[in-house]
Amino acid sequence: MFKFEFSEDDFKSSFPDGVDKFILPFAAGPLERSTVLRRTCLTERSEKTKETFEIELKTVACYGPGDSFGVLCHNSEREVWDLLDRLKVTQTAHKQYTLTPDPNVKPRLLPKHVLLNCSPYYALKYTLDVRSLPKKALLLYLAECCENGKEGDCLRFLASKEGSKDLNDLIYTRSLTLLEILSLFPSCSPSFCCLLQHLPRLTPRYYSVSRVSQHGVKFVFNHVTNIRGHVTRAGELTGVPGVCSSWLRGLAEGDGVFVYRRKNAVFKPTVGDGGMVMIGAGTGVAPFLGFLDHLAESTVKTRAVLITGNRYKELDSIYGNEFTEHHLNGTLDTYLTAYSRDENSTCKYVQDVIELHDKDIVSYVDEGARVFVCGDAKGLSVGVYEMFCRVLSRVKGVSEAEAREMIAGMKKDGRYCEDIWS
Repeated sequence: MFKFEFSEDDFKSSFPDGVDKFILPFAAGPLERSTVLRRTCLTERSEKTKETFEIELKTVACYGPGDSFGVLCHNSEREVWDLLDRLKVTQTAHKQYTLTPDPNVKPRLLPKHVLLNCSPYYALKYTLDVRSLPKKALLLYLAECCENGKEGDCLRFLASKEGSKDLNDLIYTRSLTLLEILSLFPSCSPSFCCLLQHLPRLTPRYYSVSRVSQHGVKFVFNHVTNIRGHVTRAGELTGVPGVCSSWLRGLAEGDGVFVYRRKNAVFKPTVGDGGMVMIGAGTGVAPFLGFLDHLAESTVKTRAVLITGNRYKELDSIYGNEFTEHHLNGTLDTYLTAYSRDENSTCKYVQDVIELHDKDIVSYVDEGARVFVCGDAKGLSVGVYEMFCRVLSRVKGVSEAEAREMIAGMKKDGRYCEDIWS
């Protein structure tokens, strides 16, 4: 175990001190402070659609089409202070604490992301994921912190093998976080020091470059809401905005954002050769704008096919005007769209487009085209893969197993590339 002591002095470090020593997943370059040049809303304000924003960053690192980067984000100010209040450390929120091994107790490894010299506020704001789903070890610890015996027994049951279904129904399905769980068990009084050992690191969020600008890069994101059921003090269930998307939405011109370039050797546009078939939905269409900008600047003609999916043509067709312009000037040979909520749309999803134009798309693949897929890992990626297997099987007259082997070979050769997220 560790001794936990507060100093009388305030913790004077500023972000990203300490955090910049953490391992940056898939880093292809150092952490740098970029500057927000502008933030623009790309979608029409409507209850039917998500808010989609474009941010332009002034960066030091050089980016190209297909590149992506990690963003170090912050937890929300309100949520951090609510948790500090619940943990009864508001009075010492900015005081420096020190963690030192207790020589009288068998040593226990402390997670690498736990800073030994920090403040409660800084730790919760910048280093710990306060929205993470709790593991059973945390539930067992919380059970020991309950003054009410029934609440402790309930938490122990949820952490047991017999309570797995209830744990899933009560917490995991509703995605309740630490603060929300504490609201359900009011007698639970955990210590801040012990929680440090249970909360995982606040990990970077990843974004694809949509366009390389004169000063840096542009990228897009959805402002995510209602992704978790938040339990208020009154016991009501309300929506909670996404951690990073809400923070990005609140940025203004001149604000700093710490980013780093990610490794990405495969998801790069092809010039010449067999051409490209690009498939994306929602914000997954964004990197293909950079692809087409790159082709427009090239003297080598490249056949390019783009298939995009959105909810509504008039409300959230991200970069629709730019894609149409590339189509009209000849950079984009074929531009096919799907709109899931428009009643008059022939195709609702990109999979429908692939099926409708199956012979043409298989012909492109046979002639050496590379396939690029960008979007949600669980929805779009799986759906597009299954549809490709189906159309390859049907058009080429092979079994579905053989079609899957074909795609496996394409992936191995870098001809079926994915930029996906969960």
